[in-house]
Amino acid sequence: MFALPEPPGWVVRPFPEVLECYRVADRMLDGFGDDRMDGAFQVFVWLTIGEVSPMTERSWRAATWEVARAESWVALCVAAGKPAPTAGDWERLGVTPHAAVTENREFAYGVWRALAWLLGVRDDWPVHTSWQVAAGMPREQPHLCVRARDRDTEAWRAADQASRDLAAVDAVRHWEHIRARVDATAGG
Repeated sequence: MFALPEPPGWVVRPFPEVLECYRVADRMLDGFGDDRMDGAFQVFVWLTIGEVSPMTERSWRAATWEVARAESWVALCVAAGKPAPTAGDWERLGVTPHAAVTENREFAYGVWRALAWLLGVRDDWPVHTSWQVAAGMPREQPHLCVRARDRDTEAWRAADQASRDLAAVDAVRHWEHIRARVDATAGG
């Protein structure tokens, strides 16, 4: 395995934690992952290898704090099924407006969760790693332990839908909270 470079300085999580999430997400996508896991993985690829940003697919010379916040807000808007950032949002973020390239809410939720964790907004890891297993923390999506080829059952589909529904509720709750705070501080 090749060595990943350190993430940008604005990332608040220690590098070993970022590396562990990257490695597990990469492994999980080989038959066990889903769109949410892919979204999280694409964030780690973007920050460590320098690929294009996951939500707007823009190439940046550097993934700055402002760019990460903008990608996070775009991802949360898509994950919550809410309108795209306003012109005022883009101005406050300090980044040129750019539309999301996907409307996949699960992918966007994974992007948002990873960026929120890296930015220090959320404490819950976006990927369930052996560190959480060792700490006795339950999996957020236990149904993903079933290989993709064995997922064609009614029980699996029900578990997956329940997971998607919880993610949508979580995204909407956070979007409404942030939207209210931004609107209150903007005087609108």
